[in-house]
Amino acid sequence: MQPDSKKIIILSDNVRLAIAIELNLCGRLGFETIVLAPDPDHCSQVNEEEEIDLVVVALSLPSSEPVVILSRAGLAEHIGTVPLLIISERPFEPDQESQIHHLDFPFEAKVLRTRVTEILGIPADLRQALIH
Repeated sequence: MQPDSKKIIILSDNVRLAIAIELNLCGRLGFETIVLAPDPDHCSQVNEEEEIDLVVVALSLPSSEPVVILSRAGLAEHIGTVPLLIISERPFEPDQESQIHHLDFPFEAKVLRTRVTEILGIPADLRQALIH
């Protein structure tokens, strides 16, 4: 399983946060990422037929709602079928059955990389090489 074969969608209410996540997942780990952020200059489009391996929803504002962001991006139908990592300062219980995971905001880059590789099922030996 090659990391670069994984496609990750990054949704965020903050362009800088989205780009920081992209750099950690694409630049550092080699995953293919598509950033969807409020700034059209830093926003890509998702092809409806593309295979998605993970959706990361990164919320920097306490008033932001993950479901609203997913809906606006046209990705709400992926809930429960594609793993979802919500990065937020609001605590909630992850739902393993629905593939909904949580990471506290703010976060450390290494923790993000570790969590994403775990969710994607990257083997532990390869994971250690990737996250450091």
